[in-house]
Amino acid sequence: MNTAERRSPSFREQADRLTLIDRWGHFVLDQPVLVYPGEAIWRKGDQLMVQRLDGRVDAYPGFVNR
Repeated sequence: MNTAERRSPSFREQADRLTLIDRWGHFVLDQPVLVYPGEAIWRKGDQLMVQRLDGRVDAYPGFVNR
């Protein structure tokens, strides 16, 4: 996954490999999240959103650490 720091709340990224995420840019998750290749991730407020391959969208809480 690209680790560029230019992420905005509406920026979506697609995982290109199996990844365990504990932070995404300046956003720190309360607990790590496993993301599979092809799944989309983005931040919405105080949650990291993950669109799974079956179409459902999961939300994981966290906070912005600047």
